[in-house]
Amino acid sequence: MTGSKRAKKPTGKRRQDRYGKEKKRGERLNKEKKRFQPHFRKIRNAQFTGHPVYVFGEDGKDFLVLGITRSSETNGILNIPLTKNPEPKNEERAYLRPKIMRVSKGVENEVQKGWHFSNADKKIVLSITDSNKKRK
Repeated sequence: MTGSKRAKKPTGKRRQDRYGKEKKRGERLNKEKKRFQPHFRKIRNAQFTGHPVYVFGEDGKDFLVLGITRSSETNGILNIPLTKNPEPKNEERAYLRPKIMRVSKGVENEVQKGWHFSNADKKIVLSITDSNKKRK
């Protein structure tokens, strides 16, 4: 019986983390968690029906969001007026809903590119989102 030995395929460079430990393909270096970045989305479910929201955090399988609307009042609660509409090329008045809501990551949604808050509005948003972090 003649044994045919297969030549091992060269694997190329081995990937290593910053401590010299080898890393498998697809595995994060040092198993670091990906940093979350706040952004805008349009969410379609029974609650939002395609309205834009500001996603500022995640908690397990949910996004933590603030709703953006054109109305000064929603369900009897006054909304916070924004100095500038976060949607580019839209001069219409925009309001921020003061209540933090949870939305499942599995609902239909699309990321909105180019949207941003003005510097004056960022302070308002931070005061609302920081109040959520203090509650935890």
